Amino acid sequence: MLEDYRRARKRATKEFQADVAAGRYPYPPALDDILKGEGYQGEIPLGLAEIDLSLIAGTRTRGRQNSFSSGFMPLQEASTEFASKWSDLIDSQRAEGIHEPIVVYEYLQRFYVQEGNKRVSVLRYLGQPTVLAKITRVVPMPSDSKAYRVYQEFMRFYRVAPVFGIVLAEEGDYARLAAFAGRDLDEPWPDDAVRDLRSAFDAFAAAFRARHGETLGMSAGSAFLIYLKVFGYDEAVHAFPAEVDARVARIWDEFVVSRDGGKVAYLEDPSGKRTNIIPEIKSLAKETMGSRPFFAAFIYESSPEVDGWTALHEKGRMKLVEKVGPTVMSQAYFDCNNDAAFDAAVADATRRRADLIVTVSPTQMRSCLRAAVAHPELPIINCSVSLSHSAVRTFAGRLYEAKFLLGALAASMAKNHRVGYVAENPVYGTVAEINAFAIGARMIDPYVTVYLKWFSAKDYDWKRELAESDVRVVSARDYLDPSDPDEPWGLYEIMDDGTCRHLAEPIWKWGRYYALIVRSIRNDSWKKEGATRRGEALNYWWGMSAGVLDVRLSDEVPYGQRVLVEGIRQSMLTRRINPFAGELVSQGGTLVHTGPDRLSSEEIVRMRWLNENIVGRLPEQRELSQEGLEQVEVSGVIPLDPTKLPHKGTLS
Repeated sequence: MLEDYRRARKRATKEFQADVAAGRYPYPPALDDILKGEGYQGEIPLGLAEIDLSLIAGTRTRGRQNSFSSGFMPLQEASTEFASKWSDLIDSQRAEGIHEPIVVYEYLQRFYVQEGNKRVSVLRYLGQPTVLAKITRVVPMPSDSKAYRVYQEFMRFYRVAPVFGIVLAEEGDYARLAAFAGRDLDEPWPDDAVRDLRSAFDAFAAAFRARHGETLGMSAGSAFLIYLKVFGYDEAVHAFPAEVDARVARIWDEFVVSRDGGKVAYLEDPSGKRTNIIPEIKSLAKETMGSRPFFAAFIYESSPEVDGWTALHEKGRMKLVEKVGPTVMSQAYFDCNNDAAFDAAVADATRRRADLIVTVSPTQMRSCLRAAVAHPELPIINCSVSLSHSAVRTFAGRLYEAKFLLGALAASMAKNHRVGYVAENPVYGTVAEINAFAIGARMIDPYVTVYLKWFSAKDYDWKRELAESDVRVVSARDYLDPSDPDEPWGLYEIMDDGTCRHLAEPIWKWGRYYALIVRSIRNDSWKKEGATRRGEALNYWWGMSAGVLDVRLSDEVPYGQRVLVEGIRQSMLTRRINPFAGELVSQGGTLVHTGPDRLSSEEIVRMRWLNENIVGRLPEQRELSQEGLEQVEVSGVIPLDPTKLPHKGTLS
């Protein structure tokens, strides 16, 4: 119908004028023009396939490209032969459909039309999602660009699972998608597995686009990975379209938070100034007097009898109840290390009308997300520092502050300018702790060297290596290991007879931390923070200024060193000293930062470089133990190939 053409041309005119006003090219770009500047290696016929119309970017040659706006709406006058043919084509589409495939060239996952421009225009006008196309791939010239590396990974993916339309933005994303499906990028997928993926993605993409997801600035493919993380691959494959649509609606804020890589708001102090915990607890008790007791559920992966980290948080839970009294009740759920156990704990907690669920390991995040989506009214927190989610808030201590003090103490105790540091896992936050320790040590001894080792590395003896380097002062695991109570921990010194003298350790005051969280929920500041920071993930990243973190010195530490540590501690509390202000130099002599201002919270948390006085490096995937891989998979600073993980398909 000619009336359809007039409406389409009106849309084309608006697109054209908007592009001109914004300084953009107002016609579909021609691939030949792009290749003149870029070059290409060759062409590979791929055959027939359904392609997403949204991925058609332009034309192969210039030809009649100025007959269309950049969105392929028609620009020529309604009186032209072009308009007549366009109108006949839309009538044919409505009567019997367009069955003849268009001819396109694929370049970097975008399609350029050689034959069928008017068919593309008609189908876009009608809102059709896909079109049958005869595809030829144009292989780009090799480069070191991120776009080329991502495309190389896509080509590996396409060889094993020939599905177009799942456009992903980051290196490793296609491997991650394959791992969700329990597969890899090496072995061809069975036909039914390819059909399942295509069907699951098409249903998701339809729901995502129906809510104008493209306005978020992320592809449907990138959003699909978030969807799989929350609901799992099997659920995605077997869900009906109505279920998919409802799920997309429930986790929409997750897409908002995750755009542009995920923005985290680090809240560094609960009140902006340090206050005394006793008045705060009395205030909490007063606020809750006469109302139903606040109920906090703590869901642990392990138990305090075998895991020191769990023991610390369990001690904090008991301290919360002890200090606040009858206004707060709590329940601990131990050994919830699988979906069934976690879900059972959540079910019991919600039956008991829980006001807060606390989890203490980053590897619990996927379970937390599922629970948060099912119970959007229930506050859920996870002890981690870099995970970007809307439904689950995270919390952690600025442990680097304590490590800075311990580094200074270590250097003052080391007689040979050598200290050791044994880190747990290469995850976000850990590198800042290592560097703060090294910077604190160098502040006391400009000649000190820090020898870095890893607990999570397999098949090597870090104790032997430190002994061979004549290291006598060592910073090891930050808390006692209940399964090996004789193992040295914290900062310790190795004596001449081989015994170890404990010197100091960081201390977390989780009871105070939890009291402040409970108070924020009770007085509605929790809701206010969420309302004022929409589109951001919230992380409570409190430290010494909030009174939730400190260091404890052993009686074995000499008086002079005690005075030294306290002096630095007071300087940190008054903000006169910060380990990440001033001149910072990484290994190899690269100047990382200069000037009096501190690095931003984001720069500290996501730090990947090591200070210049550190001997050692971040481990590689092949060097990590199973437990280390599980932690790094969730929040690691080193790249992983998800398809090479032993528990492929269960990504957190």
